[in-house]
Amino acid sequence: MTNPPGVLSVFSRRDVAEIATGACIMAFPVAAAQEIWDLGQQLTLLRVLLFALASILFLGVLVFLLHDRPDVRRDHRVFLKRVLSTYGLTLVISALLLFGVDHLDLFGHPLVAIKRTVLVAFPACFAATAVDKFGE
Repeated sequence: MTNPPGVLSVFSRRDVAEIATGACIMAFPVAAAQEIWDLGQQLTLLRVLLFALASILFLGVLVFLLHDRPDVRRDHRVFLKRVLSTYGLTLVISALLLFGVDHLDLFGHPLVAIKRTVLVAFPACFAATAVDKFGE
């Protein structure tokens, strides 16, 4: 069975809603924490990139173990799209929540804003995947 190209071949609207809900559940309290704001300023870019890499790797393991859909387990492209799309959506939601609490200064301090977004997305992507799995 061949899926049409694009992210929508991996996600249904329901999947997107479940992932967004899960990301919000974890991202909001983390985005509102002073510690994350401080870490976004203090950590080096290399350390934050390691957080991003760890997020993607652990998310890949979680998606592989939790999803029973044969297309996710069998087709590496579908698996990779699922992992990267989940992480990307979580990054967007994390950025929006940071913007909502007025700690996403993309124009004044763009590097700090990106680091904070990655740090908030670290736990949020796992919650997003868990909520997506519970919704099946």
